[in-house]
Amino acid sequence: MKNYYLLILLFSQQIFAQTIHNKSKLDSVYDAFGTYDKAMFRIKVQKEGRDIYEKNVGFADLENETVPDDNTKYRIGSVTKTFTAVLIFKAIEEGKLKQTDKLSKFFPRVKNADIIQISNLLEHTSGIRSYDKSKFYDELKYKSYSKELLLEMIYRLPSDFPPDYKFSYSNTGFALLGLILENVYGKNYSEILKEKIINPLNLQNTSTGNLADEKNNEAKSYVYYNNWRKKENLELNNFLGAGNIASTPSDINTFLKALFDGKLVSEKSLVQMKNLQKGLFRYPYESKNMYGHTGSVLGYLTFALYIPEDKIAICITENGVRYDIGDILEYVLNDLYNDKYEVPDFKRIKLSNQELQQFVGKYKYSGSSTDLNVYINNDKLYIQQDDSPEVLIEAKEKNKFVYDTNKVELLFSPEKKKMTMITKRNTYVYKKVD
Repeated sequence: MKNYYLLILLFSQQIFAQTIHNKSKLDSVYDAFGTYDKAMFRIKVQKEGRDIYEKNVGFADLENETVPDDNTKYRIGSVTKTFTAVLIFKAIEEGKLKQTDKLSKFFPRVKNADIIQISNLLEHTSGIRSYDKSKFYDELKYKSYSKELLLEMIYRLPSDFPPDYKFSYSNTGFALLGLILENVYGKNYSEILKEKIINPLNLQNTSTGNLADEKNNEAKSYVYYNNWRKKENLELNNFLGAGNIASTPSDINTFLKALFDGKLVSEKSLVQMKNLQKGLFRYPYESKNMYGHTGSVLGYLTFALYIPEDKIAICITENGVRYDIGDILEYVLNDLYNDKYEVPDFKRIKLSNQELQQFVGKYKYSGSSTDLNVYINNDKLYIQQDDSPEVLIEAKEKNKFVYDTNKVELLFSPEKKKMTMITKRNTYVYKKVD
C-alpha cells in the first residue's frame, strides 16, 4: 500500500510540475512594474492549452483607463514571421513551392534574384538589405503604398553579401515571402492567413492590421517621457509578411501549441523551422530549449515562446516599453522552474536641480570618437549620444543612477571628473571633458 501511495505522489508531482509556484509573489513583481511606470503589458502562460497564469500591467487605453482583457489586440511585429514561415511550409507541402525555387521565378528584378532561393529568405541568408536600414523606411511608417510601389522600393535595395554567406536579419526577405504566397495562391495575404491558420484554429482575435482601430479593441501604444504619452498611429499594411499582424497572447499561445502539436505543418517542416531558424529562434533557459520569436513594431513589443518539453506557451505583449522584455519574461520562467527571484526595487530618490548640476557635461570613453552628453531637463537627468534618442536616468543613490530598460548603472564621481557605466556584460569608464 505504501508503494501505491508513493506512485500516486510521484505521478501527481509530475502532473503539477512546471506550474506557477508563488502567484502572489509573481503578481507583486509585475505590480511593481505598473506602480513605477516601468512597462505596460499583458502576459499569458498556458500549459497543455490551459491557463496557468495571466497578468495585466497598465492600460490598453490610458486616457480612458481601459484595462486589457483576453480580447485586446496588440501589434505583434516580427512574430508575424512565424505565421509567414508556417504558410510557406504549407505551400511547400502542398506542392506549390520548393525551398530551392529561385527568387527570380517571382521577382527577377531583385538583386541576385537568380541565385537567391526560398530557403535563403526563410533563414535570413539572402543578403538583401533589410528595409528598416534603408532611406525610405520612415516613409513606410507614415504612408500607405501599393504592393507595386513597395516592390519598386525593394528593387532599389542593394545586396549586402552573396546568398548563403552569413546570417543577417532581413525584414525585406519576409516581405518577399508574403508576396510570393500571394502569387502562388492567387489571394491576398490576409485571405491566405484566414484560410490556412486563423479559421482552422479559431483564432478570433488575430488579423492583419493597418491603423490601430479603437473600435476593434486594439491597445494603443505609449512612450515614456516624464510620463506616458500616446504614440502616433502608424501604418502596418506596408509590412506585409514581416510585421503586419495584430493578435492577443491567448491566440498566439494557441497558434504555437498547434504548431508544435503537428496541426499546422509536418514534423519534418517543424524541425527545419526550429533547428535552421526558419521562422523560429531557439532561446535557451537553464536546461530548457524554448522556441519562438520576438516582435517590435512602432511602439509595441512582443515575446512569444513555446517550451516543447513541458508543453508550455508564454506570450508577453507590450504597449508601453521602458524595460527589457526578456527580463520581464525571466521572472515568470524563474517561478515556473522554481529558481530564486526577488521583487525588483524600483524606488528612486529625488535630487534637486542643484544636486543634479554637478553631473552635467560631456563625457568621453577612451577609444571612442563620440561624446556622451549628460544634461538636465525639467529637473530630471538625461544622457544622449550623438543623434541617438535621449535616455532618462533616475537616481537610486546620490551618485548612482539607473536606466532600467537595459539594466544600466551609472556611477558618477564628480571630484574625479569621471563616470562609470556598468552594463549587463561590461564596465566602461568615461572621463568628463566639458
